[in-house]
Amino acid sequence: MTRVCGIITEYNPFHNGHAYHLDRSRRETGADDVIAVMSGDFVQRGEPAIIDKYRRTQMALNCGVDIVLELPVTWATASAEGFASGACRLLAATNIVDSLCFGSEMGEMRPLQDIAHHLCRETLEFKEILKKQLARGMSFPAARALAIEATMKPEAAQIINSPNNILGIEYLKAIIRGKLPIAPYTTKRQGAAHNSDQLLSGTASAGAIRKHVHGGGDLARLVTVMPQDSLRVLVGEHRKNAINRLDNFSPYFHHALHITPRERLAGISGLSQAMQNRLMATARQHYLISDVLTHTKSKSHTHTALQRAIMRITLGIHADSDQNIPYIRVLGFRRKKEVLLRRLHAAASVPVITNLKHTKDLPKHARQMLDQEMAVTRAYWLGLKPQGLPEKNELEAQLVIV
Repeated sequence: MTRVCGIITEYNPFHNGHAYHLDRSRRETGADDVIAVMSGDFVQRGEPAIIDKYRRTQMALNCGVDIVLELPVTWATASAEGFASGACRLLAATNIVDSLCFGSEMGEMRPLQDIAHHLCRETLEFKEILKKQLARGMSFPAARALAIEATMKPEAAQIINSPNNILGIEYLKAIIRGKLPIAPYTTKRQGAAHNSDQLLSGTASAGAIRKHVHGGGDLARLVTVMPQDSLRVLVGEHRKNAINRLDNFSPYFHHALHITPRERLAGISGLSQAMQNRLMATARQHYLISDVLTHTKSKSHTHTALQRAIMRITLGIHADSDQNIPYIRVLGFRRKKEVLLRRLHAAASVPVITNLKHTKDLPKHARQMLDQEMAVTRAYWLGLKPQGLPEKNELEAQLVIV
C-alpha cells in the first residue's frame, strides 16, 4: 500500500516556499502521494482569499499536490487551535493519510512535541498563571507565552512566539488529544519570515505577495517568488479583476452587525461584551473594515483575532470549532491519481463529495454544514460583484482536474 502524506495549507497564493515544503514533505515522510487540506474562500486570518478556492486548487495541483480537500469555513476561520483541530481530524477521516508534515521556524520535532504535551496536560500552575495574565487584559498568545515560560524552560516561550511553530504545536496537540493515527514530521521554514512584507529574490511570504498585488504592483516582479504554473493562474485572475480583498465586505459587515441579535454576537464573534460594544461603537464611526480594525485597538485581542471576529460576524459563522467532521469534499485532483481518489472513496469514515448535485442523502449535520459552505462561497463572489464579476453558482462548479 502506498504511503500518503497530509499537508495543511491555504496557498494564498502558492509560492516558492510552498513548493519547497511540498518537496520536503515527500522526502521527510517517504510518501508516494500528498493530500492537501486547504482553506476554502475565507482564510484563518479572517479575510477572503486573494483568489477563489478553485483557482488556488489549480495552483496546488499544477505544482504537485495530488488531491486537494476543502477545510470548511467553521475551522478555516477559527483560532489556530480550532483550525489545526479541524484540519487534522479531516485528514484522519480519510483513513489513508498516515503522516502530516508541517513547516516550522524550529525545524525540530522534539521541542515542539514537549510544548504540545505540556499544553495538553495544562497543570494547575499553568492555568493559574494564564488566568491571572488574561485578567490583567493581556492577549491570549502573550498570556500563554508567559505561562509556558514560568512552567517550562525559558526558551519554550520563544518557540511559541513564532507563527509556524504555533500552528505546528496546535497540529501536535490535535494529534495527541484525538489519538489520531498520523505520524507528525516537520521541516524548517526557509526564506522570508511569515510576516515579512519584502519581495526578496527567490522567496517571499504569501502576505508580501498579497500586499504587492493589492497595492497595484507589477505582477512580473513575482516571477522570482512564485512557480510559473502558480503565477500564471494569479495573472489570469488579475486580468479578470477577480482579486478579492477584506474591504470588499464592508457593507456586508455593517449589515450583519446591525441585524444580528446582541445575544448571538458573542457566540459568533467570540468577543467579550465589552469588546463587542467597542467594536460596534467604532463601526458607527468608520465604514471600511480596515479602518474599523485600526481604530478598535485592544491589548486583550490581537489584530488577527479581531479580524477573524469581524469576518465571522459578516458571514454569520458560529465560533464552534469542536463539531464533528461530517464529510470530506474534494476540490480537485491530478488525473494520474484517480486510483488514489478511488482509495479515498473506499476508505473514508465519512461521505466523500466530488459532485454537489449528488449530496441529497447526506445526514442532517453534514447537509447543514455543506449548505453553510455554499452560502459562504456565494458571499465570496458577492464581494467581487462591484468589480464586474458575475456571481458563481456553487452547484455548477466542476472538480478541478489537471
